[in-house]
Order: sequence, then structure tokens, then C-alpha cells
Amino acid sequence: MIAAAQPGKATKPSRWLIVAFVVSTLFAMNWAALWTLGVITSDYSSHFIENFTLNAVVWVATLAVLLLQCAALVGLYTRRHWARTVATVASGFWALTIGGIPFSALVWWSLHKRWEPGVDSTFTRDHPSAPPYVVGLTAVGTALVLVWLWFLYIYLVGLLQQLNPSAPVSGWYWTTTLALFFSLPIWVVQGLAFIGLLQKYDWGAILAVITCLLWIMSIIGLPFGIAGLFVLWRWQHPALRPQVSGAPA
Repeated sequence: MIAAAQPGKATKPSRWLIVAFVVSTLFAMNWAALWTLGVITSDYSSHFIENFTLNAVVWVATLAVLLLQCAALVGLYTRRHWARTVATVASGFWALTIGGIPFSALVWWSLHKRWEPGVDSTFTRDHPSAPPYVVGLTAVGTALVLVWLWFLYIYLVGLLQQLNPSAPVSGWYWTTTLALFFSLPIWVVQGLAFIGLLQKYDWGAILAVITCLLWIMSIIGLPFGIAGLFVLWRWQHPALRPQVSGAPA
């Protein structure tokens, strides 16, 4: 099989941009480690399924943030053209901390005004569209947010009301909304992967890889995630292969 031609490297990003994502990756790693400890040490003596599901989903969300930061850092460092969108999404989560808003704005300005990534897509005649299985996996993963909303706002709130009938129901809604907030990275990554693949952007393929890894880490979705990675490997899209040495800068 003749390998499809890869685009040249993007322009070299600012050094401070690389440093910013090194720092964000370290923060995301610590956040994921803390949640890992939380999942392990939590008390599951009562209502195991509900407690474990709540903790596990938020834990997978911390992995989504970590994988996004890692992908953005690697993409920028190796000057891959898909890095701008991935880094934009990754730094967007900084803004959710409120204190990270100015840093997100600065990174977005640098990515979109000071850095030229080159092409947006390497979908060609040899790679006209994404594999249906991967597109379907990202679609199903995105649609699962509806199940999550049902679990949080209908099932879980109802259960908490039964256990504590004297507590105001508004307090339980605030609790479940907080859980939804912390789980947002899962749904954002999968939703953007689905959109990117449908619209034939290379960053969609990168986010699809992250989606498959999240399915694997969820344990329940292990076989589906492994199958997705295998399909992506068979797809041999240029965005998913190492940059050819000697490509023009």
C-alpha cells in the first residue's frame, strides 16, 4: 500500500505556548490522580452502583481533560496542523476554573492570530470519509449524555429524596448539576469528535482516538474502544501517523 502524502509542518509555535500546555498537562495529571484516589477510597457500603457510577463518570472526565492537554502539547511540539483546534478545546476547559479565563483568552489569541497551522484537513480520495464504526461510536457516546441526564436529574434526585425526605429538593439539584459540570469533558470530546469526523477535519480523527481511549477506560466500553482503535489503525489516515521526517517547514 502506498502511504498517502502528509502535509508539511505548521509554523513553530511560541515557546511560552508550549510551556503553558506543559503546565496544564501537569495540573490535569494531578487532578486525574486525585480523582483516582477518590474513586478507590470512597465508601461504597451503601448504594454501590449509584455511588460508583457517579465517581467513575467524573473520573473518566478527568482523563478526558488529561488526554486533551497531552494531545495539544504533542501536536504543538511536533507542529501538527490539527493542534490548533485540539489546543483551543483543551485550553477552553481552563476557562471553567474562572481563574483560567485570561490564560484561555491569551492562548486562543496566540493560536488563531500568531500561529499558522497550514491545512485543516487531509481527507483525500484515499481517505474520503471516516470509518462508519468510529463515527457511530462517537455518536453513541455523545447520545449517552441523555442517559446521564436521566440518571442525575430523575433517578438520583428521586433516590436522594427518598433517603432524605426532609431535605429541600433544590439542594439535590445543585448537587447533580455539579456532577454534570465535572462530567462535561466526556460529552464535549465525543460530540466534537463526531462533528469533526462528519465534516472531515483532521482534529476529528484525533478526538476520535481520545474517545476510544475513554471508552476503554470506562471498563464497560472496553471492547468497543479497542475495536475503535483497531479500525482507526486500519484506516491509516495521515493525521494519525507520525510526521514524515524531512517534510517542508
